Amino acid sequence: MTNCTMTGVKKKPSTMTNLRESYRTRATDMLMGESRVMFRWRSSLWKLIWKELLAYTVTFLLISMVYRLALSDAMREQMEDIILWCRQKSTGLPLTFLLGFYVSLVVRRWWEQYCKLPWPDSIAIFLRGLVTGGQGDQARMVRRTVVRYCLLSYILCIRRLSVRLRKRFPTMRDLIRTGIIRSDEALRIGEEDSDAMYESNWWMPLKWATEIMAKAQKQELIKSPPGYAGIMGKLTHFRSCLGDVATYGHIPVPLVYTQVVTLAVYVYFAVSLVGEQWTMNEKVPVLSHLHDSQVPLLLWLAQSC
Repeated sequence: MTNCTMTGVKKKPSTMTNLRESYRTRATDMLMGESRVMFRWRSSLWKLIWKELLAYTVTFLLISMVYRLALSDAMREQMEDIILWCRQKSTGLPLTFLLGFYVSLVVRRWWEQYCKLPWPDSIAIFLRGLVTGGQGDQARMVRRTVVRYCLLSYILCIRRLSVRLRKRFPTMRDLIRTGIIRSDEALRIGEEDSDAMYESNWWMPLKWATEIMAKAQKQELIKSPPGYAGIMGKLTHFRSCLGDVATYGHIPVPLVYTQVVTLAVYVYFAVSLVGEQWTMNEKVPVLSHLHDSQVPLLLWLAQSC
């Protein structure tokens, strides 16, 4: 924002004015940041569970209507005994421990998989300082080819795990069109359309890169033997990291852990469909006579968490 003087000449805002405006913007972003996160729909919790949450709510309301409208007094008393029994038994399920263990396991695997993603930047820096011999563009072409092979191996490996990268490069023709691979190289690698763990040749470009580096040393493009050993170690580490990431993607959490957690969650919420019903009898030792709710608000929160 600019200010105008008495002569009509526009004056630039001062430094303090810019600081105040910046502080107001940051404060507004901090106040609105949580609401933006909570009410975001794309890739959100609400988009993931809204169908299950709707079906669960409808089932809860149907049980409540049957209890209040369709049962006789004697049957309603029996239903209240069942509600009380389910309410007492639902507290004995170790749901918090199981979910805490399972969530920590999944988050740790996700973070370790991300940390193992290799970066070709260090290889490019090594090549720039190491491959400097030869005449003309010979050294530059060696550097470009090795980095291209590293990127090609990265794409071929990660596209088997990443949906977004798979959509970006669905076939080998798309890779040829971008120039990351030649037609003859694509024929040697294959179509790469299998999801099996050991039927991919994503490692093959890294093998070509090591052959190029060995040839470059023989042609005296690399004049430092320790440097040659270092760049070969970088290529080996790059291949090892990609192998670890692929292993994380193909070997999931043990099935028994998933089955135990899934069974515990389903049993807990199935019992809660009856146990969390608000009763019409004030003799039941709960706070049902204080507030008769038809909507399972606490169950919504529990199912969302």
